[in-house]
Amino acid sequence: MGRNIRRSIDVGLTGLGIGVIFTAVLLSSSLTIQMQLPIALVGVLLMEAGVWGLASKIFPSERRYIDLRKEGDYIIQLIRQLNAAAVARERGADVDGRFQATLDEMHDSIKRMAELASRESGPQATSA
Repeated sequence: MGRNIRRSIDVGLTGLGIGVIFTAVLLSSSLTIQMQLPIALVGVLLMEAGVWGLASKIFPSERRYIDLRKEGDYIIQLIRQLNAAAVARERGADVDGRFQATLDEMHDSIKRMAELASRESGPQATSA
């Protein structure tokens, strides 16, 4: 199930929850408070399910290259570390060679990414 569909479900749940709450309020003249409160509570729960992204937690991800994605996330962390090390190096505080160590780790990460490219590790990889 695509990311846009899950996002649409979340937005739809939020809108439906708001609609249920408004319905409970607008029908206050014909409903007792004992009926209004549960209806409003259901509306709040629907709204919260949409806001907290319940659809993306219930429906599985269809990503097929999960290991490559993790390595990509890791290299983004390394980019941040490299920048911090470069700033420290310009200030003369890079006494332990943190910049070069981070740069070497980035090169290793790129090599791992090359190995992981096109290697499926998601749900379809195990079922195929």
